[in-house]
Amino acid sequence: MTAKSNHYTHAWLVVFVLLLASVAAPLNQFKAPPVMPLLREAFGFSVGSAGLLMSVFSITGLVLALPAGFIAQKLGYRVTGLLAIGSVAIGAALGAVSVGAGGILFSRVIEGVGTSLMAVVAPTVVAVWFAADRRGAPMGLWATWVPLGSTAMLMLAPMLAGERAWQRVWWFGCLYAIAVGVLYLLFIRPPGHAKAEARSAAVPAVTARDLRQVVRNRDLWLTSFVFCCFNIAFIGFVTWAPTFLNTMRGMALADASFLISLVPMLNIGSCPFSGWLSDRIGSRKWIIAAPMLVMAALWPLTALAGEAAFLALILILGWLSGFVPTGIFASGPELAGDERLSGMAVAILQVGMNAGMLIGPLVLGLLVETAGWTAAFGLLAPVCVIGAIAAWAVRVR
Repeated sequence: MTAKSNHYTHAWLVVFVLLLASVAAPLNQFKAPPVMPLLREAFGFSVGSAGLLMSVFSITGLVLALPAGFIAQKLGYRVTGLLAIGSVAIGAALGAVSVGAGGILFSRVIEGVGTSLMAVVAPTVVAVWFAADRRGAPMGLWATWVPLGSTAMLMLAPMLAGERAWQRVWWFGCLYAIAVGVLYLLFIRPPGHAKAEARSAAVPAVTARDLRQVVRNRDLWLTSFVFCCFNIAFIGFVTWAPTFLNTMRGMALADASFLISLVPMLNIGSCPFSGWLSDRIGSRKWIIAAPMLVMAALWPLTALAGEAAFLALILILGWLSGFVPTGIFASGPELAGDERLSGMAVAILQVGMNAGMLIGPLVLGLLVETAGWTAAFGLLAPVCVIGAIAAWAVRVR
């Protein structure tokens, strides 16, 4: 085996371990929805206040996006990754022993810190190990971290909790984070780390001027805006679609939730495929903009479709929605122009990602109350069109 092929074999092992480690974040983030009735009973949450158990992640991610980038640049991706996984494990343990609403909300903030850091670290690791023309496929594989983690916990949490033991779900999340933290410690190292010290003199350090240039990068902020538009539509729809099916189509809530869960399940396949396709055609722009335009045409139809047509729309939307985050994350390091600045570049993308996650459910919920379901789902079309236009304006291949 040549040195080059040996490098790429090890690089894919790094991506696999990185994926397992990254899954710890969404696994813990999405452990609350499946056991929400138990949490409401245990902590006295109202329906509205219980939503804080999820929204604190978006708020924490939005506040910490840029600081996380600076932390990653200062500490390096290995230390920052361990800090991220440790935060998730500590937060899960604190939540498991919480006896009051304030305690468990605080624990969710700690978990959110870990999630924010991991979202910045992981694309940086991929950028370091893979050349730009081979980066799409591994980035696509890593982009399955959220659908994998969320789908796994939606399935596991009810079985773990049983009748009343929600704490088992929290301890499972804690132990998983610890286990993958050990793997991260063992396998995630710089390429040729044994020679890193010898190379360091030849590699100039990142300066404050370099970071300022990244923060002022017009194309990164434009891509972040695209991510915001996408998440307004995607997260807003996934949040409210089960309620729509239950109240307007008379579908049992469990069946409605399962139907919508097909969306992240399909993402598990479409993210790696779109990354491979992006490398194959040599373009990030098409992978982002074209699916957003197609989704813009399909979102409004979901409010009007019958049962069979709705299923068909879900299958198409579920497949296409995996393309956009993959293209965006692959674009970040390229737009930075230097793999050493990947952490800061991805941090800027996180601003838009978390803003969309926060805005989408709130705006759609307000529109449902004031204008109805057709208007709410119809709004997703212009949001996606605006995002697609912005994506086409980004100066990336």
